[in-house]
Amino acid sequence: MITITIKNCNVCELSGPAKFTNRLYNIFRIKHPDAWHIRIYSRANNWDGYVKYISDYGQFRIGLLNKVYQECIKTGQKVKIIDQRPKLGITPEVPNQLGDKLLREVQKKALEKILFNKVGNIPFIICASDLAVNFGKTLIFCGLHQAFKRKLKTVLLLNSSDLFNQFKTEIPQLLPGEDIAFIQGSKCNNWGNFNVCMVQSLSANIRKYQKFLSEVDMVLIDEADVIDNKTYKTVIQHLYNSRIRVGLSGTIYMSQLKKKLVHNMNIMSFIGDKVNEVKLVEMMEKGYSTPIVCKMIYAPFKYSGNDDYPTEYKKVITDNVKAYELSLRRTKFNLRYNRLPMLIVCKFIDHCEKLYKYYTKHLGDEYTIQYVHHNTKGRDEILRQFRNGEIDILIATTIISRGQNFPELKYLQNTASMDSNEKSLQILGRLARTHMSKKKAYLDDLVFPGNYLKRHGNHRKNYYLKEKLKVIKIENP
Repeated sequence: MITITIKNCNVCELSGPAKFTNRLYNIFRIKHPDAWHIRIYSRANNWDGYVKYISDYGQFRIGLLNKVYQECIKTGQKVKIIDQRPKLGITPEVPNQLGDKLLREVQKKALEKILFNKVGNIPFIICASDLAVNFGKTLIFCGLHQAFKRKLKTVLLLNSSDLFNQFKTEIPQLLPGEDIAFIQGSKCNNWGNFNVCMVQSLSANIRKYQKFLSEVDMVLIDEADVIDNKTYKTVIQHLYNSRIRVGLSGTIYMSQLKKKLVHNMNIMSFIGDKVNEVKLVEMMEKGYSTPIVCKMIYAPFKYSGNDDYPTEYKKVITDNVKAYELSLRRTKFNLRYNRLPMLIVCKFIDHCEKLYKYYTKHLGDEYTIQYVHHNTKGRDEILRQFRNGEIDILIATTIISRGQNFPELKYLQNTASMDSNEKSLQILGRLARTHMSKKKAYLDDLVFPGNYLKRHGNHRKNYYLKEKLKVIKIENP
């Protein structure tokens, strides 16, 4: 028999016949895709290049419990789970309403899957949910808190200041009368029962905040697919008494590439398996998200160079007037149908600023145009103006792919030419917000020539098709 002991809210311990435990050690021993570079540049000469998710002493992070349990079952072993965590003492109930908002059936079903998740016969509310844009993640977060009759001390972790400010308005409306605190920076003397926290602030001031974190019962994580970094690890490791840990994202564990395995396992070790999945196309079919007309626009010029990726990108897109002409031509086409406001997405700051200058030269007298990237002063104010309809065309880097809510957005042009399933869908999600001013939204994804750029464009087309979106191919725009 294999015995798994849940030692606390961070660590489990495995014991049993050596024949089977050794097999598990090997299964959970994964070669790091960047092992060679890490050994060279960090001088970790004694490291064998493998990440060991089960230690030599049989310990592993709690998020991997279900994965380890399932592997034990595959061997034909009986498994006993001993849960040493303190009992919650509260039976959750899925709420029907938060503030003045009634929960949809699909939202209540998502809450139910999270709240009543089990590993074996052990209640286990450490899990992730893959929920598409416009599903109502704020409602889910507040619904989890309400489900335990607001008796659990809760922390909601964010890494977006724009979303942090948005939650200042939304969450008090969904949890009226609740003691809510918003933690940003180092000046925090009063915690609430429900705490919205910037993870960067908690990590940078961990010594000051560690006592409170040790008292937290429930931790909720937004954009959980980005928690594989030192900032999140520092904070989560201090939440060792949090019996409940739930991560939400629209792109969690999306990539199945071998090079992403360690990344996915690192995230899973903290927040567990995915227990629920709702795709964007499902939200569109039910009328909860705006239908999107997706067009792949193939550039009408050629490139025959044999350069590396950065050089190819610079020659074909950033420093190529033909790429700017194509971008503007597609924008003008959609302006004829009054598809405002518009968002043009670039990958690099240099491209973003140059495209802005090009647009203002050709359209500046007719439309209000602005740009934004990581280094833009007054970035939050620009995004607020765009959201409120004060800016017609916003040219931005991919910083807008997460945590930004532009309900009135009608046209999006993806000229960033990235090769990322997650990022492509996150950008696409900016269009999906519903608003009374639009029945459809329009995406132009520009595909450029080149060894890398054309291949990346075809990958994005396949990503959209995999999400069951209708894709129109335009080769002579």
